[in-house]
Amino acid sequence: MVLKIIPVGPLEVNCVLLADEERGEALIVDPGAEGDRIAEIAGNFRVLGILCTHGHIDHVGQVAALRERFEAPFYLHPADLHLRNDEIWGGFGGYIKALPCPEPDVPLEEGMELKVGSVMVRILHTPGHTPGMCCFYLEREGVLIAGDLLFKGSVGRWDLPGGDPLKLKRSLERILTELPEDTLVVCGHYEETTVGHERKFNPYLRGGIP
Repeated sequence: MVLKIIPVGPLEVNCVLLADEERGEALIVDPGAEGDRIAEIAGNFRVLGILCTHGHIDHVGQVAALRERFEAPFYLHPADLHLRNDEIWGGFGGYIKALPCPEPDVPLEEGMELKVGSVMVRILHTPGHTPGMCCFYLEREGVLIAGDLLFKGSVGRWDLPGGDPLKLKRSLERILTELPEDTLVVCGHYEETTVGHERKFNPYLRGGIP
């Protein structure tokens, strides 16, 4: 399995290329910016789909370009449809050179499973940062692609469009109780962490969310 993290755009969104080299298949996760660069890295693979953890513009900004280039379906939870072209801050879409994001070809939902080569990806619906926020869990490989749900030493914001602190708490509790502590967490921004590290050291998980 290839798990390549590609920080893109001024906010350094962690776009992820998840690929099976033997089969030559890949999924692209959260292509928020720098579509040409992502396409170049993914160009040796047959892209089976473009997945977004949530609908904020910094995570979906290059979906349109890559969907057309690879003729691959776009996956997003339907609860985030209203967010996908919201600039969040005035002029931000132009600043990150985001393209209008299309409607998803396939709606993500809790428990859905997607396969890329020999790798199985399970969809976990984890609202709070946004209503449709989803994590992508590779159980056999011990990897969680968490988007903006969880960061090293922090958690996703709940004050942006679609945020809900109560739902965020519940989603974090689910991840941190159900997944093994050695699970590698690929965050939506910044460096990776593990479930075990966040259980021990994350201050937001000890009363830091209203």
